[in-house]
Amino acid sequence: MDLGLTDKVALVTGGSSGIGLAIAAKLAAEGCKVAIASRQQAKLDAVAAEVPGARVFAADVRDPAQVARVVNQVIADFGRIDIVVSNAGTHLPGRMEDVEIEALTRHLETKVIGPWALAKAVAPHMRRQGGGRFIVIIGQAGKVPQANGIASTISNAAQHAFVKSLSDDLARDKILVNAVCPSRIKSPLTDGLTLYNEVFLGRSLEQQESHWGAEVPLGRWGTPEDIANAVAFLASDRAGFIVGANIDVDGGHQRSIF
Repeated sequence: MDLGLTDKVALVTGGSSGIGLAIAAKLAAEGCKVAIASRQQAKLDAVAAEVPGARVFAADVRDPAQVARVVNQVIADFGRIDIVVSNAGTHLPGRMEDVEIEALTRHLETKVIGPWALAKAVAPHMRRQGGGRFIVIIGQAGKVPQANGIASTISNAAQHAFVKSLSDDLARDKILVNAVCPSRIKSPLTDGLTLYNEVFLGRSLEQQESHWGAEVPLGRWGTPEDIANAVAFLASDRAGFIVGANIDVDGGHQRSIF
């Protein structure tokens, strides 16, 4: 299926590894001109070799000035931005008594302020050019509150509210805002996860899968490429009537019905 993404300009934050890197590579393979933003220059230098033609930018999404700088530089280099994928962020584990205020603040700055600053910087450009796509990657904790992941539950739920509200605001300008929600995806992030609050020291991810995979109706974990495929679809004209949606890509693991 031709997604019609050739020569579209895409900016992916948190794109130096895992899901973000897979998204950047997929969009490039579909013909997009890709810009990748991440905090670590060393990782970005390696990524530049993995995604042919990609431009890389070192930036911390917690700083709105750095976000605006990247957006402006991408537009200066490519002339426009058609697709933005807000992927920067991570999981902050722990119960309330385990999470320090400073860590929570940094987490919220990354996952709430970061996408806000990104949308605020890019929306005027997309309005002027007649439309675009803004896609947020949101972890499952936003739909499945959990005591041992309360910080991620709060930040991810805020992201869902942000996506729905922003989609209402920008849809009439033909800027389609949606979310993709991964769960049970093999990535560098999952290497540090625990199973039912227990740390399985010395066990490989494959060993952990022997139990976790049983909870996924497909019977296996997904890959970052599974998320990238969903993002590419939402970025295309094939998804031209999907607005304000959050799409689970999890092999059926998510049990919520809405």
